[in-house]
Formats: sequence, structure tokens, C-alpha cells
Amino acid sequence: MTNISESSSLQQDLRRTMRLLFVCTAAWVATTAVAAFGPSSLWAYSVSESQVAILVNVVAGILMLFAFYKHLLSMDELQRKTHLEAMALSLGVTMIFTVAYVSFETANLLANARPSNILFVMGITYFGAVVVLWLKRTAE
Repeated sequence: MTNISESSSLQQDLRRTMRLLFVCTAAWVATTAVAAFGPSSLWAYSVSESQVAILVNVVAGILMLFAFYKHLLSMDELQRKTHLEAMALSLGVTMIFTVAYVSFETANLLANARPSNILFVMGITYFGAVVVLWLKRTAE
């Protein structure tokens, strides 16, 4: 009886933190778009408006980080372990990719390095690692 109520409470906490994480992530993505496209499309490269947009984006990113941390704490041990290992793996892959990517630009082998490519590698690595680790652990 206690295990069922603990499990239900864990699931409710997980859903609540997931909703908060979704809202914070959506806010960060929206403010990233405004900070990226606003100078050329909305305010004709005004310095003060660009500074405000970047500041709002950083605040939204910090809120997203806290929401993710709260979400991580609401997970059970297996979920938490899977996500932490996936984050460690994506950190290492991102570090190696970033050094190689910047080296290409320094050696004039790449004309225009874009930070979004690094974020793409990080996101794909994290997502892939979570899926592979989770499938491996739950199949046992």
C-alpha cells in the first residue's frame, strides 16, 4: 500500500517538474530566437535592445537550468543515473567536438563556424545516450 502511494507521489512530482521544465525550455528557445533574429528583424541593431534581449535569454537559460535540476531530483534512481551518465557522455563528446571544430576554423579549413552546430552535437549526443542507456537497462 505504501509503495503504491510513494510511486504515485513520485509520478506526480515527475509530471509537475516536467511541465515546469517544458515551460522554461520553451521560454529559453523563444528568447534565443528573439536574441538571434531580433537585431536584424525587430529593432535594427539597436545596442540597448540587443543587450536586453540577451539578458532576458540568459535569465531564461538560468531558469531552465534550475527547472532541469529540479526535474532531475524528482526522478527515481535509475532515471537519474541514466540522465547523469548521458550528460557526462555528451559533455565529453561536446568538448572533443568543440576543440576539433575550432581547430578547423583556425586552420582555415572551415570558413564560418557556427555555435549552433555545437549545440546540435550536444543535443543529439545527450538524446541518443539517454535512449541507448535506458533501453539497455530496462531490457535486462
